[in-house]
Amino acid sequence: MGTAIKFRNAIALASGKGGVGKTNISVNLAIALRKLNKRVTLFDADMALANAHIVMGVQPTMTLVDVLDHEKSLMDVSTIGPLGVRLISGGSGLVELMNVPSEQRSRLIHSFAELEATCDYIIVDTAAGIEDNVLEFVRACNRIMIIVVGEPAAFIDAYACIKILHQTYGIHNFDVIVNRSRDDTHGIDVFKRFKGIVERFLDANLYHVASIPEDNQLHVSVARCNPITIMNPDAPSARAIITLAASLVKTDDSQTNQTAPYSSHKSETSEPDKSGDRLI
Repeated sequence: MGTAIKFRNAIALASGKGGVGKTNISVNLAIALRKLNKRVTLFDADMALANAHIVMGVQPTMTLVDVLDHEKSLMDVSTIGPLGVRLISGGSGLVELMNVPSEQRSRLIHSFAELEATCDYIIVDTAAGIEDNVLEFVRACNRIMIIVVGEPAAFIDAYACIKILHQTYGIHNFDVIVNRSRDDTHGIDVFKRFKGIVERFLDANLYHVASIPEDNQLHVSVARCNPITIMNPDAPSARAIITLAASLVKTDDSQTNQTAPYSSHKSETSEPDKSGDRLI
C-alpha cells in the first residue's frame, strides 16, 4: 500500500465517478485561492487522462512522464497558469502513465515535500475511480473533498470511495461539495441524502462545505478554456467557489494564529453538528 504520508497543505478533490465537474472545481478553487494572495500549485493526478491544462487554457511542455522517466523534479515540469497558479500536469493518452507502479507513485507523492516549501496550498485533482492510482494520492492529503451530484450513480461511486478510504486507511473526516445544485435548498437536500447513506453503514464524519449551482456561464467558460473565476467571477458558480476558498483561508489563518497543529477538522474523533453543515 506504500508509505503513509500526509502533507498539511494538500487538498484532494475526489468523486469516485467521472463527469461530476471535479476538474472544473479543482482549477477554479486553485485560482480563487490565488486571488486571495495564496501561493497555489494544482497537481493533476489523473495520470493518463489529464485535462486540467485544457480547462486552464495552458499547454505544458513537460508532464509527469518526464518526472518518472527522465528524473526531472515536480518543479521542473510545472507550468505557470492563470494568475500565477502553478500546474503540474499528468499525461493525456500516454501509455506510460496508465499503470504506474506503486514505487513510482510513492516517489511522486514524497516529492510533494518540495512543493510544500513553495506554496500555501496544493490542490490535487484526482482521477475518477477507486484504483490505487487515485487512493494513494488522496490519502496523502490532509483534507479530502468529495464531489457529488444528485444522481444515484454519483452517490454509489462517491460512497465506495469514502468506504475504502475509511475502512482501509482509517480516514474519518470528509468534506462534501454538492455540484450542479438547483439552489441552496436543493444542495442541502442532496448532501443530507448522501450523508444519510454513508452514516447508515460507516462511522465517518461528513461536512457540507459548498453547493455549486448549475450555471450555463460555466459551460461557456469550459468551451473557451477560460476558467469561470477569471472569465466571469460574478457568475453563480464562480461566487460559490470563491466563497469556499475564502472560508478555507479564514479557517487556516485562524488555526495558524492560534499556533494549533494544522487540521482541516477539530480532530479525527470530533462529531459533526446536527445538520452536517459546518463553518470550514
